Amino acid sequence: MSANVDLDEQKAGQNSGSDVRFRIENVRKEFTNVVALDDVDFELQSGEVVGLVGENGAGKSTLLNILSGIYQQDQGRIYVDGEAVTIETPRDAAQHGIAIVHQEQNIIPNLSGYENLFLEQFPDYSTAGVLDSGALKREGEEVLDTLGIDLDLEKRVSGYSFSDRQMLSIARAFTETVYTENPIILLDEPTAGLEEDGRDLLFDRINDLRDQASFVFVSHELDEVLEISDRIYVLRDGKVVNHLQRDDANEDKLQQSMVGREVSEEYYQVSKQRELADEDTVLSVSDLRKRGGFKSVSFDVQRGEIFGICGVMGSGKSALGRVLSGVDATDEGMIAVDGETVPTGSVSRMVENGIGYVPKDRQSEGTLLYQPLRVNVSLPSLGTDLIADKVPGLGSVPWLIDFDKERAMSEDVVEELNVKTPSIESPLIQLSGGNQQKVVLGKNLQREVSVLVMDNVTRGIDVGAKEEVYRLLRQLANEGVSMIFIADELPELIGMSNRIGVMNEGEMVDIVDAPPGDKPSESEIIKKMI
Repeated sequence: MSANVDLDEQKAGQNSGSDVRFRIENVRKEFTNVVALDDVDFELQSGEVVGLVGENGAGKSTLLNILSGIYQQDQGRIYVDGEAVTIETPRDAAQHGIAIVHQEQNIIPNLSGYENLFLEQFPDYSTAGVLDSGALKREGEEVLDTLGIDLDLEKRVSGYSFSDRQMLSIARAFTETVYTENPIILLDEPTAGLEEDGRDLLFDRINDLRDQASFVFVSHELDEVLEISDRIYVLRDGKVVNHLQRDDANEDKLQQSMVGREVSEEYYQVSKQRELADEDTVLSVSDLRKRGGFKSVSFDVQRGEIFGICGVMGSGKSALGRVLSGVDATDEGMIAVDGETVPTGSVSRMVENGIGYVPKDRQSEGTLLYQPLRVNVSLPSLGTDLIADKVPGLGSVPWLIDFDKERAMSEDVVEELNVKTPSIESPLIQLSGGNQQKVVLGKNLQREVSVLVMDNVTRGIDVGAKEEVYRLLRQLANEGVSMIFIADELPELIGMSNRIGVMNEGEMVDIVDAPPGDKPSESEIIKKMI
């Protein structure tokens, strides 16, 4: 039977449900002659968790943005509780009980938890322009108690962990739909950046709240989608190409539907892993310490080595990455590149010394979302590589950018990393999260880097794009680029790394060899992590 016939039967089955919370029919959306959604049908029943998967640029975020009132469809209809509705703004969506938890955490760090929780409702809690903080705190605690979430709402959000900020975002979605029974919560990559205990907590909360809400769950982590979802839709090139009950789905089926082919068995390119034998030491870390982050960390990285770092939440692995990249300064210890000591606490100094950085939180640390892709790619190269060689009458001008070089650099990144974008002039916010991550990686590769520090480099990237990234990293390693590969996903970490540094309570407790053909098991690594 053809895929089209299967989908037609699935649609008929959908429409026969008696408890449909919302559905969309024949939705289409275009951006600058790029079709983002093409004749999409989708529905959600009360108390249900529906998974939505697809490659980067498949249309997942566009669909959520239409449902939440950020975008408007060009054609098609939206129905809530069987009635056709018009959603033109997020406020319209909230009035119909729809709220979104964005892939990039949409919070204000210098405000408290309770202020972020009720940000959209400030006018309702103000008298003559004065905010009733007491009422916000009381109602905030009631919301958290109802949801079973434990947070210090009086604390500034800048002091929250990544996991706590994600839980705050989910709680805020419920406050935005407070006047609706059984709200519809759209979760766009909610586990991206969360470690295992954070994911377990999130899934517990979702399952506990099924009698209070319905959920759309978007993720590139297919095992998570299979674990939490009742049904799963697959998007490819803006179309629904498959719709499966959870019991009929598995990772292979989903991957094949997403990319239109079987995924390579050689997923992590292990056969291309560089053998390390008496290579030069490129990066040397000696007795590095950061108060509140980690203590007494020492290791060396050889030329062309992928040095993995893992640990549970709070182990210090991300804090170490921030120091190695210059985002934060160390309190004690030394970092040396090619034998030369490098001052910490300065990203520009690290870049000058050949260290690039792909941060975990790309929105706040890795991109200028409202600037064109071209500008984002060129940022690390502005000091030297993009200076105009000669200007008639002026000679070499240190503050003048060579725009031809900048455009060529951006086009190289788009082609090499297969970035899906209408053009290099498109604002980065118009790209999917995975394509934004490719830009963050690509901009670091436009300069001669000796060491590339990456914190969850495949966060928010789909299965096909991950293959591309793994292939590129193997190529860079074989060209002599050394990498610090911080990761939460142990299969990825083990598959990609030459050696693995295991962090536990701020210390690197062991360094495990991971050569091709003799990779450590996940259980071996977990025992050292805990």
